Amino acid sequence: MKKSLILLAALAFSVSVASAQTATSKPDRKARMEQAGKTPKTPEQRADHAAQRLTKQLGLSAAQTAQVRELHIVRYKEMEAKRTQLATTDKTQRHQEMKAGKERYETQLKQILSAEQYTKYAQLRAEKAEKHKGHRKAKG
Repeated sequence: MKKSLILLAALAFSVSVASAQTATSKPDRKARMEQAGKTPKTPEQRADHAAQRLTKQLGLSAAQTAQVRELHIVRYKEMEAKRTQLATTDKTQRHQEMKAGKERYETQLKQILSAEQYTKYAQLRAEKAEKHKGHRKAKG
């Protein structure tokens, strides 16, 4: 009886260890979208969405909305081109390129928005970053 009990415990332990070793890899964003039956948005569609969101949040004029839309189209096309180009470079260089692109975007956006609108934009961005930090801490 003791031998069969020990054998059963050893079998249960080995099964649990074996199942713990099979890590499921999370599919990349593109694969998840395909599984959901969604197609990736074009830079123009993404720019429209971003411009509408900023118009709603900051109360942009029609001229500002058009400028923001054009800024986003250029930014998204640049990001797509760099995504394929920088895929082979090292992580630090990619990070520097992305940071430089974001700084250019922020500078151009600051020229389009009024001082009051840019202050509100910066506040919303800071709140979003803080919320993101909270989610990362909860996961980690």
